[in-house]
Amino acid sequence: MNQVKALQEHGGLIEIPNFEAMLNPHPHYAALAAKGPVVRLRTHLGVEVYGVTQWDTAIAVLRDIRFSKSSANMQNALKKSGLSGPGSGFPISGAKAGNLLNTDPPDHTRLRNLVNMAFSPRRIELLRARVEALVDDLLSRLVGRADADMIGEFAYPIGITMICELLGVPEDSRANFRDWATKAMSPGHAEQQQSLDRLMQYLADLIASKRKLVADDAAPDAQPDVLSAMIAARLTNDALTEDELVSMSYLMLIAGHETTVGLIGNALLHLAQHPEQMNHLARQPELIKQAIEEVLRYDGPVHRTTMRATAEDVEIGGLTIPSGSFVQVLIAGCNRDPSRFPDPDRFDITRKPSQNLAFGYGAHFCLGLHLARLEAQTAITRALKAYPGLRLACSPEDIPWARTVIRAPARLPMRLNR
Repeated sequence: MNQVKALQEHGGLIEIPNFEAMLNPHPHYAALAAKGPVVRLRTHLGVEVYGVTQWDTAIAVLRDIRFSKSSANMQNALKKSGLSGPGSGFPISGAKAGNLLNTDPPDHTRLRNLVNMAFSPRRIELLRARVEALVDDLLSRLVGRADADMIGEFAYPIGITMICELLGVPEDSRANFRDWATKAMSPGHAEQQQSLDRLMQYLADLIASKRKLVADDAAPDAQPDVLSAMIAARLTNDALTEDELVSMSYLMLIAGHETTVGLIGNALLHLAQHPEQMNHLARQPELIKQAIEEVLRYDGPVHRTTMRATAEDVEIGGLTIPSGSFVQVLIAGCNRDPSRFPDPDRFDITRKPSQNLAFGYGAHFCLGLHLARLEAQTAITRALKAYPGLRLACSPEDIPWARTVIRAPARLPMRLNR
C-alpha cells in the first residue's frame, strides 16, 4: 500500500498520478474511493477535474445529459481553466466535425444511428472466420520459438490488421498508418500533432477515393468495408458529411485497435499471473466469454472515461459541481467497487457475469464492443490451444507499460510452452 502514499493533496485537490503506467494502480483508485464517490483532482497541467470513484454515482453521471461531451461545452470548460488548443492535454476532437465522443443528443443519436448500420452484430459476426484465420496465422509464425513478445508479434498485429481491413486501408499503407496512429495516441510525443495531421489527411484522401466507388443507392451492408458502408449509410435523405466521416474514421481507428491490443495483452498477462485460472480456461475453453468479461472488469484497457463538462451546476455524490467543470469517471475503480462486485480484487474467470463499465454506459456505450470481444475471445482461446503452457518470460515488475492513454503492456515476453 506504499503506492497510496503517493497521492498528494494541493489545496484540497488530489494530484492525479500516472495510473496507467503503474504496475498496480488499483490501490490508488481504492484510496480515492475511500474519500467519497466524487473527489476533486488536479491534472499535471493544474486543471481541476471531478473524479467519480464509485459504481452508483458513475451510472448516474453516465446517463445524465447535464454531463456534456459536446465540443462547445468542453471548449468552454477549457477556457474556464485557462487552457485551450492542442497543448491543453484534453483531446476535444480529431477533426473539424463531430464524432460519437464529442457530441450530445440529438446530434449524437443521428451519428450513432448512421454508424450502427456498419457495426451491427450481424456484420461483425461475418468477420469471425477472418479473425480466426489471422490469429492462426500469427500463432503459426511462432512455432519452434522458445518465447515471443505477445504484444508486438500477436496482439498488435491482430488489432491493427483488423481495423485496417475494416476501414479498407490498402496493405501497402498500413506501416505508415500504424506509425501515425501510435504517435497520435502518445501524449507528449514530439511527433504527436504532426502524426495526427498526417493521419487525418490520409483518412480524408481515403474517403474521397472510396466515395467515387460507392453508388448513391448502395445498401450499407453490401459494402466491402465499414468505411464504404458509412459512406453509403443514409437515414431518409441524411448521410454523414465528409468531415464527420473523417472524424468517425479517426475515432474507430483509435478505439478499434489500441483498446483491443490492451485487452488481449492484459488478458494474457493476468492469466499468466494466475496459472490456475489459465489452466482452467485451457481445459474449459467454453469459459472464454466470462473470462474476457472478468479481464475487462479486473483490469481493462480503458481506466478512465474521456472528459465530460457540466452544462449547469449539478449536485451529485454529496458535492455541487459548478457549471463548466470537467468530470471524469474512473472506470477501473468503479469496476472494483465492493458494493457491486464481491471480493473485487480477486481475479476469477468463473465469476458470475455482471455488467461492468469497461465499454461505458448510457448514450456513449462503446460501439465496437462486439468486435473487441470477438477478437479477444478468439485470440486467447486459440493461443491457449496452441500453447497451453504459456508463461511470462520475465517478472511482472520488468514488463514495460505503454505510454499512451490506454493501459496495456508495451511488450509482453512469454514462454511458448506447448
